[in-house]
Amino acid sequence: MRPRFQIALIGLATLVALWAVFAGGFVAGQLLPNRGRPAAGVVAGDPPAASAEGTGEATDFKVFWEAWNAIQERFYRGPIDPQRLREGAIKGLAQATGDDYTLYQNAAEARRVRDSLRGSFEGVGIRVQLKENRPFIIEPIHDSPAARAGIEPKSLVLAVDGVSTEGMSMERFGELVRGERGTAVTLRVRREGAPVIREVTVIRDRIVVPSVTWRIVQSVGYMRVSNFNSRTFEEARMALQEFGARKVSGLVLDLRNDLGGYLDTSVQIASLFLPEGALVLTQESRVDGNKRFLAAGGFKDVTTLLVVLVNGNTASASEIVAGALQAHHRAALVGEPTFGKGSMQELHRLSDDSIMRVTSGIWITPAGVSLNGTGLAPDVAVTGEVRELGADDDPVLQEALRILAAGGVRPPTAYDAVPRR
Repeated sequence: MRPRFQIALIGLATLVALWAVFAGGFVAGQLLPNRGRPAAGVVAGDPPAASAEGTGEATDFKVFWEAWNAIQERFYRGPIDPQRLREGAIKGLAQATGDDYTLYQNAAEARRVRDSLRGSFEGVGIRVQLKENRPFIIEPIHDSPAARAGIEPKSLVLAVDGVSTEGMSMERFGELVRGERGTAVTLRVRREGAPVIREVTVIRDRIVVPSVTWRIVQSVGYMRVSNFNSRTFEEARMALQEFGARKVSGLVLDLRNDLGGYLDTSVQIASLFLPEGALVLTQESRVDGNKRFLAAGGFKDVTTLLVVLVNGNTASASEIVAGALQAHHRAALVGEPTFGKGSMQELHRLSDDSIMRVTSGIWITPAGVSLNGTGLAPDVAVTGEVRELGADDDPVLQEALRILAAGGVRPPTAYDAVPRR
């Protein structure tokens, strides 16, 4: 039996996005087909025994091998690499479920996602999703090669080293963008809403990205969480300790553009702001039944006024945190409706280190609501781009600061879910 673990990434889209984005090649589950689809997981071992009751597996697999042989013997360009056919067949199994979050990742793809969740990778350092049938840069990572080269947020990638990106998959985009440290890649980009097309050359580098960045803004502790990886809890705890030492008057937790990460980490982060034993989420699973995740003990701040910033790219694990804090009236949400990802995926690590993600259940907020296909409604609606950390021209942050200065806003007593756009 293989080890089991769970993550709560945004899903197929994000996984590809984090890969192409961070590794400069292939997260954050992560890209957003049809605005995206987020995820989560458990690695398990041996496949279940075949049922003996009329499923006809032996006959069905005879047909499979007949089809395999027809391709290998008759395809006009000659035999296909067996590994490629095998991976295609496994992907077909996932697609046959009709579930966008059930998917297959080969060993290389799975490794890149694991690297991204460790918080370091080689690449250009951008966060990407699909838009207008092309890769779309949500934002460059702070102080990344892309940021230093002048890549701007909300930019459509038109070409990579002269190769058009129209209709390009995120996997293919990742293959073109990633590369060894010190090598160059040229991106043709156009800022959203602008007519000017630019050619920007980026020198790839090793990127170590803290998932938590923070600063003091107008006596308020401002903390931005970009994803929930293995270091996030410790980074957030240290930031809160520093805020306490400086006696801040309020807290802002920025979860905008946070596409997810480890489920356990999201529970740890929620635990920093909730009393021990408070319900963070309930998992409903056909396999494991219902499981409640409660806030842990230890260091926490349950009294300082808190505002949480959210937008349409606040997804999955970050929605777990935002939903728990809103449901317990611990924080007001400010910004835009969140993505709406509430299903759970098991991660089955296969014998060649590839991974099959299988949707196995849903998670429920402490308010008793599933967010699958809906988003958290902000208590105070504000639109605006995510700016540099603590920027004066960030309208969502500035509204949060005004709310804290006025004594805070209590969330509504009734949870309000909104349809996903």
